[in-house]
Amino acid sequence: MQKTRRKRWQTLALIGLALILGAGLLSQGVGIVLGWLSPENQTDQNKDNASRSPCTAQQSEPLFGASLVVNQGEVVCGDFTLFGSSLDVKGQVRGNILAFGSNIHIAGMVSGNINLYGSSAVLQSNSHMQGNINLFGGSQRLEAGAHLYGEINDRSRHVSLWLPGIGAGFVFPFWQLIIWVTLGLVLVLLLPEHVMFVRTTVASKMGRSLVLGSLSLVLAPTILIVLIALIILIPLAIIIAIGLIAAWALGTIAIGWLVGEYIMRVIAPRHNTRLIQVSVGLAVLILVGSIPYVGWIVSTGAGLLGLGAVFLSRFGTRLYSQPRHPLRF
Repeated sequence: MQKTRRKRWQTLALIGLALILGAGLLSQGVGIVLGWLSPENQTDQNKDNASRSPCTAQQSEPLFGASLVVNQGEVVCGDFTLFGSSLDVKGQVRGNILAFGSNIHIAGMVSGNINLYGSSAVLQSNSHMQGNINLFGGSQRLEAGAHLYGEINDRSRHVSLWLPGIGAGFVFPFWQLIIWVTLGLVLVLLLPEHVMFVRTTVASKMGRSLVLGSLSLVLAPTILIVLIALIILIPLAIIIAIGLIAAWALGTIAIGWLVGEYIMRVIAPRHNTRLIQVSVGLAVLILVGSIPYVGWIVSTGAGLLGLGAVFLSRFGTRLYSQPRHPLRF
């Protein structure tokens, strides 16, 4: 009974985070994570084309590291979500395109907005696009003869480096996403057992991890001040500070892996691999942490929880308690 309640609580917490993320991004006009806004400024001609040409295929599932071609004569309806993928549009696409680290080539027609996060889009000659291109650290190129019935909005200048989620406005954390996802993939590839042990500790001893992480963060400044005051122990203070930063990063990555596993299990179980779990989980944590006013609470809570789990597992070198299920590396 206790295990069932814990699983329900974790599921509800994940759903709550997803709802907060969706509401926050929508209110700031950045778009949607679980569903996109309807294309803006669609013309009557676009509606007439939609009525004359029936959809030949529907698109709903996200694409991870895939290559997709919409051939001439095809009309694909639905929103595209690309992660490290490529999309060639030679026919028609009716829906928004959200791309993370992906490449898009349009030689046909797109009716919808394109949101580029570290991605690129090329509108080739004689292509037609009815919608806006929004750049978040991405790039776009219009070749001679390309037709764009919309605007190009470069939102990269609103990108935040370190501390989103504190002020009143949403700031897209482009560099945070790049740094954390890259660091997470490197650690999971090089030290999978360490990250797994921390992740397992978080799942099995969540309350104890949060308490220990909070105590560590409260006591750490006092300890560092005392060591620095003793001058001779300044090198020790530096080592402790570096250790805290490393523990915070390791714990956050472990939590991102845990969150990503739940998300991928629900939305795309066929793509539920370790690297995708880590990438998606960390991206969600960073985006949720960027929501105005409440984002810093999520980021701090995840960091404290991970910090405590790192200490309980001795920096991921041992299991703090017997896991409920066999570990899979």
